[in-house]
Amino acid sequence: MKLLLVDDHAIVTDGLQVLLQNEEGFSIVEKLVSGNFALAYLKQNEVDLMITDYSMPDMDGLTLVKQAKALRPDLKIIVLSMHDEAAMIKDMLSAGVDGYVLKKYAQQELLNAIQAVGNGRQFWSAEVNRALLTALQPQETNENHITERELEVLKLLAQELTSKQIAEKLFISERTVETHRKNLMRKTGANNAIGLVRYAYSHKLL
Repeated sequence: MKLLLVDDHAIVTDGLQVLLQNEEGFSIVEKLVSGNFALAYLKQNEVDLMITDYSMPDMDGLTLVKQAKALRPDLKIIVLSMHDEAAMIKDMLSAGVDGYVLKKYAQQELLNAIQAVGNGRQFWSAEVNRALLTALQPQETNENHITERELEVLKLLAQELTSKQIAEKLFISERTVETHRKNLMRKTGANNAIGLVRYAYSHKLL
């Protein structure tokens, strides 16, 4: 199986290479540091499995997955991420990823993930599975309850950060930030960021 590693931190790709070098049936064909480099490589070369970070300087993992699948519909993809947010995972599922492994468990889980995906199955870190199951459960809490992630976004909005800056700080996509903003406005009745901040101060959330 030909593997392509994509991560802008060399320590990660070097670590994965060491982890996989003695495993039979795996061949790392290239290690790349950006999504654009990965797409350029996929246009010219055959790859069976791409293992990619979610957060990179030039594009987020969701964008890379969608464009990579458009180039190579049969390409298997495992995403490495620091986050186990259900909304993000659902987006990646919809984009067609085959595995989602939390970086903190990569050493223990990646070999199992590669073997599962290589055999036509999917693989998700245990915490990722729990996040998905929780998201599927009926919500007993008030529908206007502000989640921890929404509160993080709200605090950064109060610092007058843009959606792009918030996305970079929280290692999520701008689309996810915008979703949180819309949910916050719906829950608080605010019409804009200023209204959100006023609500936050009046309810002692900041």
